[in-house]
Amino acid sequence: MQRDSDPTPNALQRALLEYEPTDLEELLIAWTRDHWNMAARSMVYNKPEGDKMVSGVSGVRTDEGQLVMQVAARVAVSERELMCRAVAAVLPAWLETTYGLTPDGKKTGKKKSK
Repeated sequence: MQRDSDPTPNALQRALLEYEPTDLEELLIAWTRDHWNMAARSMVYNKPEGDKMVSGVSGVRTDEGQLVMQVAARVAVSERELMCRAVAAVLPAWLETTYGLTPDGKKTGKKKSK
């Protein structure tokens, strides 16, 4: 069966539907892919926080529903921690290469005034 129209998106469709990630986003995504095991490992350590997050939720009728919510909360906490680590690992080098900004301790040739 042939299409009635050309499937190539027009300018409006590209503006609304396509997305070009920035170099910072690509660096963050690459870092999180390389370190995904941190999030998997933290799923174990985040069990108490996940359980506490959903402890007051009403309307859960089964133990399975409660367990699903606890696991989802643990996933969210683990993802949050992974992204915080990714930002801490990637952002300083990105700021230095993009804007020439260096952390205060890495400046050379300048002494701190008291």
